[in-house]
This record gives sequence, C-alpha cells and structure tokens, in this order.
Amino acid sequence: MTDHVDALLGTDGPFAREVPGFVPRDVQQAMAVAVAAAIDERHALIAEAGTGTGKTFAYLVPALLSGKRVIVSTGTKALQDQLFHRDLPRVRSVLGARLSTALLKGRANYLCLHRLDQARSDGRFATREQVAQLQTIQAWSGMTKSGDRAELAELPEDSPLWPRVTSTTENCLGSECPMFADCFVVKARRAAQEADLVVVNHHLLFADLAIKQEGFGEILPGAQAFILDEAHQIPELAGQFFSITLTARQLTELASDALAECGAVTGALGTLQPLIEALTPAVRRLRLAMDRFPPKAAFLVIERDAEVERELDGVRVALEELGSGLAAHAERSRGLAAVHERATQMHARLAQLCDSGARDSVHWYELSPHGFALHATPLDLSQPLRELREQSHAAWIFTSATLSIAGRFDHFSRQLGLEDPHSLCLDSPFDYANQALAYLPRGLPEPNTPDYTAKMIEAVLPVLEASNGRAFLLFTSHRALRRAAELLEGRVPYP
Repeated sequence: MTDHVDALLGTDGPFAREVPGFVPRDVQQAMAVAVAAAIDERHALIAEAGTGTGKTFAYLVPALLSGKRVIVSTGTKALQDQLFHRDLPRVRSVLGARLSTALLKGRANYLCLHRLDQARSDGRFATREQVAQLQTIQAWSGMTKSGDRAELAELPEDSPLWPRVTSTTENCLGSECPMFADCFVVKARRAAQEADLVVVNHHLLFADLAIKQEGFGEILPGAQAFILDEAHQIPELAGQFFSITLTARQLTELASDALAECGAVTGALGTLQPLIEALTPAVRRLRLAMDRFPPKAAFLVIERDAEVERELDGVRVALEELGSGLAAHAERSRGLAAVHERATQMHARLAQLCDSGARDSVHWYELSPHGFALHATPLDLSQPLRELREQSHAAWIFTSATLSIAGRFDHFSRQLGLEDPHSLCLDSPFDYANQALAYLPRGLPEPNTPDYTAKMIEAVLPVLEASNGRAFLLFTSHRALRRAAELLEGRVPYP
C-alpha cells in the first residue's frame, strides 16, 4: 500500500482531479506513506502535522485502503461529526471504497426512550421553556433514526432536559429495559461492531479501553489500527478515565432516579422518600462549605477545614443510609436494584477519595458554579496506557498540530508509555512568519471564572476593529458562544 498511497494524493492523482480546490502537498503525501506503513506493520507512529497539512485525508486514504478494521478517534464531537459526515464520504467517493463505516458516540449523546417516557410521566419542570423543550424532543423522537441529539440543534446543549432524557451507565436498565428493542445506543453499537471503519471520540475510546464500558460489555473489539486525531488531548483525557471521580451531579441524579424508581414499587416511596430527600441538601451544604476555596486545588486544601469535613461526613452518612434503605427493596424491581448498586459504589468511592494516605495517586477537587467534582488521579499513566496498547496488538497512530517540544517527542512519548516510536514532524505549508501575528492579551482571568468571556471580548474588540470585522471566533461551549454574541450586540458595526 505504501508504494502508491502518495500518488493518489499527488498532482496526477484522483483527488487532484475530482475534489474542487484540492492542492497536492508533499507533507500530506509523506504523512500518508508513514500512516500506511504503521498500519501495515502495526507499529506506533507519532505524526505532528502543522495546520494546512491536510492530515485528515493523509490518514483516511491509507486507512480505507488497508483492508483492516480501523478506529478513528477525535478530540471533539464537532470534529467527529465533520469527519464522518463530510470528509469520510468525500474520500470514500474518490477511492470508490465500499467499506462500511459507522459513527459512534457516548451514551449521553443518544435519546433514551425509557427516560423520555419517565420524564413525560413525571411532569416536574422548572419553567415553561422546559415543557416546550420536552414537547420538541417528543416530536423528534418519532422521526429520528439515530437518536443522536446533535440532530436537534435548536435545543441548547446545556439544557437541563438532556440529562433527564438520556441515560448513564448507572441508570441504564440494559436488556431488562422495556424499550431495549428500540434503544438507539444498542443500535449504534451494533452498527459499529459490524463496520470496517468506526469514527469515535477520545472520551468514548478511553471509556472502552479503560474497561469503564457504559454497559453492554466491550463496544470496540477487534480493531487492527487506532488513529487518534487531536492527540495532544490524550494525556489529560487518559488521566480522567483512569481516575476515581465523584461529582455533585452524580449524587443529585442518584437521588432523582431513586425517587422516580420508587413510583413503580408499592410502599417503597413511604420508607425511602425521607432518605432520598436527605441526600440533595447534604450535597448542597458541602458545595456551600467549599465556596471559600480556590476553584481547583489539591484535596488537602479543603480536607482539614472543619466545616468541609463535617459536610463531607454528612454526604457519607446520607449515602450510607440511602444504600441501607434501598437494600430492603432492591429485589422488588430492577430499577431499585440499580440505584442501590449505585449508592453502594458511590459510598465506597467517597471513602477512597477521602483517603489522604494514598501514595500512588493525586487527590484533588474542582468547583463549578453549582457543583463540585472530587478526583483521585494515578501519578503514572504510562504503564496502564502501555498495557492497553500491547493487549490490542494493533497499530497506533497519534496525530495533531502540536505534539513536539523543540522538535522532539520525548515528553509526549513518556506520558503515553511509548518506547522508541516511529515519528514524523511535518511543518505547516502556511507562511506564518510573513502572514500571521500572535496576540496574547494580558490580565485575563482563568477560563472557568464567570467573567472570563466578558474580559475576553473586551480584549478581542481592538482586533475586530483592526481587521474590519473579518474574524472567526472559536469557543469551547455553546454557553460561551451565546454570551459572546450578547456582549458584541450593538458594539461592532460589522454584520
């Protein structure tokens, strides 16, 4: 394959003839050859490809021609959708490839028909807007074939309705669900298991590889090559999936789900409701006690505070008592058995997170405006990552525009446990020295602070004036995007 893959992307190749605006690039061809060799020989490759290299085509072409089962993983769902719906069909068309492909996301991206039915029956909504949103979801549920919430762009990504109509590992009933035959998650995973090339994102990939499946067992078996785009995110994401974590949202969702499950079991509500209703206030009190501390720091910063210690114990007691109460009813329904198991696991997790004597992990916390997360992250991630790769017996290709430090990949390799990997460093074809400027505004607050977007827009306004409005602003969340639009309204004369 390596002897002709570069020609396909060359001046006389089919891409130059059939793809409007396609420009042959030596760096793209060099990367395609390196990726083809890595897939053929099943070795590890680190390929740094600067902006404008055309790395997506550089790995899709050899992947589709390899005849092997390939998993392509992206760092963001936006790139995942772009790759699957735009780039992949284009490359398949030019190559005439008839291989089957599938798009697979984490379960939180798919509508859960059972939980939609529960939400509709429950009828508890904070605003009329939420009622309208539920009606929108209900109408869409009868038309969608995939259940992918990305189809419903008119509903905000951060709508409080989404957690109520999607499932988690903990609250999914699996094959015992009354809607199992129509489950969108099951359908998507079956399609992925049968496909030759599957497009996933790093969160799902590591959830699977770290044996933290979201139910239904392994979902990505038998791949002979893994191609990880936006690979600079891997070290941090790997830390998340090898970590022990407990969040305020997980605890409050446990209470909400336990209350919902009680309705289906005669007599359960009377005995369990006081125990369920004790958990959410305990979580709120703990969050309030943490309010005086930095938004992110080592756990030891808060664990010695008397108020935090008291409220942590309050959450622990509430979990313990809820678990004991649920145990008495667990055999009466699959739903109550599931929430009992969750309560027991969360109680054990909280004990681990509060164990300050652990030497092989870093214990830390982070705060959001209305919640918190407690983490215990292993100090050394290289060993488990190395073991995962060795067990797969597959090619591993890591690519991004930013992987090296001073032209070397030592740091990235060490983080991932890569020993003497093949590597390639390809410069961008763009003339940055003469065609670009870097602007680094000073004094901006941390990105997770409430006034960050407002301060950032103030720093951007002079740039917009200098460019006469010709600018592309990229945000990491819909909330920040909408806030920026509000702040810019009426302040710039450009459309």
